[in-house]
Amino acid sequence: MINSYTKFASTLLLLQVITILFAGSIVLRHFPPIHVINGIICLIIAFLLFRLKGKWIPAIGILYGFIFSILTVPSLIISMFRNIDPEYNAMMEASNPYMGVSFLSAIFVLGIFIFSLTGLISNLRDSHEPPTWLPKVKGLFYGATVMGLFISFYSQLHWVSGINGNTIEQLPTIVMKPDSVEPATLEVKAGEPIVFHIQNQSDNKCHILSFPDLNASVHMERGRSGLIIINPEPGTYSYECKEHHGFHNENIKGTLTVIDGNSVN
Repeated sequence: MINSYTKFASTLLLLQVITILFAGSIVLRHFPPIHVINGIICLIIAFLLFRLKGKWIPAIGILYGFIFSILTVPSLIISMFRNIDPEYNAMMEASNPYMGVSFLSAIFVLGIFIFSLTGLISNLRDSHEPPTWLPKVKGLFYGATVMGLFISFYSQLHWVSGINGNTIEQLPTIVMKPDSVEPATLEVKAGEPIVFHIQNQSDNKCHILSFPDLNASVHMERGRSGLIIINPEPGTYSYECKEHHGFHNENIKGTLTVIDGNSVN
């Protein structure tokens, strides 16, 4: 027995297939076997929900939604805060294109479970009148789909794999404090680009750290961090707080000394 809930669960299964195709062709640029299997299962279940009219048919969607919710949702949440794979965790990388498609997949499996369950309950109660709120919920899912795919598409254009918290912590660090900068003096060798990790702990007294003589700066809000790359010639340079929308502190200032690497034994 087909009702509005079951039809929408079928639609979510098809949206899951679209997300799998998008992830494989645009983000991953290959199709892992588990994704292929998931896509085939989604197509089969969507066909069954659309075509078969048995009262208990939504139970197939319930089973899929339940299993894949267990497989998808907890791992997504955990991977946002810690490494599941000790060697690699794309979810913790900057400009991560997996974020959009991963959230979509989690939302879809939850939606498939909920709407299949609601469809089964509706069948058992012989209540088939679609609720007034269903079109609004559909609109939210469709809007989330477009937004999630757009975010993943845009992010993958600028994605550099390997930039995460673990690698950034190994870089030389400059910390903006409320009335100072640490370290106040730095010495590096010339001859190759230098990457600094900048942390903003200035209590909102500065938003931009600048190397004015090198025409380089990085913008960070309070509590955030950023990267800046310079390739200076031997000499002495300052790094300081740059005025931005009224946020400025002249005490946040340090000195960078660049020595000639060839002259050092």
